[in-house]
Amino acid sequence: MKKILYHSILIVFVAVLASCHDPYKKPLGSDYYFMGLADDSASIKLVHGINDRFDDIVLGQIVDFDADGEFILIHRKVSDRARAIFEENPLWIKQASPTDQYWIIEKRYDGVTGPLSKEEYLIKRKQLQISDGIKIRQ
Repeated sequence: MKKILYHSILIVFVAVLASCHDPYKKPLGSDYYFMGLADDSASIKLVHGINDRFDDIVLGQIVDFDADGEFILIHRKVSDRARAIFEENPLWIKQASPTDQYWIIEKRYDGVTGPLSKEEYLIKRKQLQISDGIKIRQ
């Protein structure tokens, strides 16, 4: 009996450990997805066409994100590890910043506003009249 219990615990442990490194894919609506690992190598992507070709929108350590039917809000933290992972990616170079950044994606128009500072983000959020029901940690 102990042997069966030991093997069961070992199998569960290995499965949990393996899943920690599995890519994560969460749909955000309107063909947008959060994809990556639960570390610094995450991204928000837009899928195109029948072949599910993904275009990166935001790369890096995404601290928080939220979405509703109209918008996706994103908060990205600056991290040396993310910089090392994406340093050759032209999008990362374009989005480089020494401070945390924010994005607002308008799903209806595929409009991407960002990177923004926290102050710019809060102003743009008011301008777009984004519901208080969609929130990200700041």
